[in-house]
Amino acid sequence: MQRLTPAEEQVMLRLWGLQEATVQDIINFYPLPKPAYNTTSTIVRILERKGFIKHRKKGKGYIYLPKISKEQYRDYAANWLLENYFDCLNQDAIAFFQKAKSLDELL
Repeated sequence: MQRLTPAEEQVMLRLWGLQEATVQDIINFYPLPKPAYNTTSTIVRILERKGFIKHRKKGKGYIYLPKISKEQYRDYAANWLLENYFDCLNQDAIAFFQKAKSLDELL
Protein backbone atom coordinates (compact mmCIF):
# COMPACT_ATOMS: atom_id res chain seq x y z
CA MET A 1 0.00 0.00 0.00
CA GLN A 2 1.13 3.56 -0.56
CA ARG A 3 0.21 6.93 0.89
CA LEU A 4 -2.47 8.86 -0.89
CA THR A 5 -2.22 12.51 -1.84
CA PRO A 6 -4.60 14.86 -0.02
CA ALA A 7 -6.84 15.03 -3.11
CA GLU A 8 -6.90 11.22 -3.37
CA GLU A 9 -7.74 10.94 0.34
CA GLN A 10 -10.67 13.33 -0.12
CA VAL A 11 -12.09 11.19 -2.93
CA MET A 12 -11.58 8.00 -0.92
CA LEU A 13 -13.26 9.47 2.17
CA ARG A 14 -16.32 10.26 0.09
CA LEU A 15 -16.32 6.86 -1.62
CA TRP A 16 -15.99 5.10 1.74
CA GLY A 17 -18.95 7.14 2.96
CA LEU A 18 -21.05 6.31 -0.08
CA GLN A 19 -19.82 2.68 -0.41
CA GLU A 20 -20.38 2.79 -4.16
CA ALA A 21 -20.77 5.77 -6.44
CA THR A 22 -20.45 7.34 -9.84
CA VAL A 23 -17.99 10.19 -10.30
CA GLN A 24 -20.94 12.60 -10.11
CA ASP A 25 -22.11 11.02 -6.82
CA ILE A 26 -18.63 11.60 -5.37
CA ILE A 27 -18.68 15.23 -6.51
CA ASN A 28 -22.14 15.75 -5.01
CA PHE A 29 -20.78 14.57 -1.64
CA TYR A 30 -18.30 17.51 -1.55
CA PRO A 31 -19.17 20.82 0.08
CA LEU A 32 -19.16 23.97 -2.05
CA PRO A 33 -17.17 24.79 -4.06
CA LYS A 34 -17.32 21.38 -5.70
CA PRO A 35 -14.34 20.05 -7.65
CA ALA A 36 -14.47 19.82 -11.43
CA TYR A 37 -15.81 16.62 -12.98
CA ASN A 38 -12.64 16.02 -15.04
CA THR A 39 -10.40 16.49 -12.00
CA THR A 40 -12.43 14.05 -9.91
CA SER A 41 -12.61 11.55 -12.76
CA THR A 42 -8.82 11.68 -13.17
CA ILE A 43 -8.30 11.08 -9.44
CA VAL A 44 -10.73 8.14 -9.56
CA ARG A 45 -8.76 6.57 -12.42
CA ILE A 46 -5.48 7.10 -10.52
CA LEU A 47 -6.98 5.44 -7.44
CA GLU A 48 -8.10 2.52 -9.58
CA ARG A 49 -4.59 2.15 -11.02
CA LYS A 50 -3.17 2.23 -7.49
CA GLY A 51 -5.53 -0.58 -6.49
CA PHE A 52 -7.67 1.40 -4.05
CA ILE A 53 -10.91 1.16 -6.00
CA LYS A 54 -12.59 -1.00 -8.62
CA HIS A 55 -15.49 -0.41 -10.98
CA ARG A 56 -18.41 -2.15 -12.55
CA LYS A 57 -20.30 -1.11 -15.65
CA LYS A 58 -23.76 0.39 -15.26
CA GLY A 59 -25.42 1.55 -18.43
CA LYS A 60 -23.09 3.91 -20.25
CA GLY A 61 -21.05 4.68 -17.14
CA TYR A 62 -19.31 3.08 -14.19
CA ILE A 63 -20.00 2.56 -10.53
CA TYR A 64 -16.89 2.76 -8.34
CA LEU A 65 -16.37 0.73 -5.16
CA PRO A 66 -13.53 0.73 -2.63
CA LYS A 67 -11.14 -2.24 -2.78
CA ILE A 68 -9.31 -1.04 0.33
CA SER A 69 -11.41 -0.41 3.42
CA LYS A 70 -11.17 2.79 5.41
CA GLU A 71 -9.90 0.72 8.35
CA GLN A 72 -7.13 -0.86 6.26
CA TYR A 73 -5.94 2.54 5.08
CA ARG A 74 -6.28 4.03 8.58
CA ASP A 75 -4.06 1.27 9.99
CA TYR A 76 -1.50 1.82 7.25
CA ALA A 77 -1.52 5.62 7.71
CA ALA A 78 -1.28 5.34 11.51
CA ASN A 79 1.72 3.02 11.24
CA TRP A 80 3.34 5.35 8.69
CA LEU A 81 2.81 8.30 11.04
CA LEU A 82 4.20 6.40 14.00
CA GLU A 83 7.31 5.30 12.09
CA ASN A 84 8.04 8.61 10.38
CA TYR A 85 7.09 11.18 13.02
CA PHE A 86 7.46 9.36 16.32
CA ASP A 87 10.38 6.97 15.64
CA CYS A 88 8.07 4.04 16.49
CA LEU A 89 7.70 5.26 20.07
CA ASN A 90 4.07 4.67 20.99
CA GLN A 91 4.34 6.64 24.23
CA ASP A 92 5.52 9.75 22.34
CA ALA A 93 2.59 9.49 19.95
CA ILE A 94 0.12 9.03 22.79
CA ALA A 95 1.56 12.01 24.67
CA PHE A 96 1.40 14.14 21.54
CA PHE A 97 -2.24 13.35 20.83
CA GLN A 98 -3.20 13.92 24.44
CA LYS A 99 -1.69 17.42 24.23
CA ALA A 100 -2.74 18.26 20.67
CA LYS A 101 -6.02 20.00 19.99
CA SER A 102 -6.15 18.76 16.41
CA LEU A 103 -4.20 16.91 13.75
CA ASP A 104 -3.51 20.28 12.10
CA GLU A 105 -0.76 20.81 14.68
CA LEU A 106 1.05 17.77 13.34
CA LEU A 107 0.71 18.72 9.70
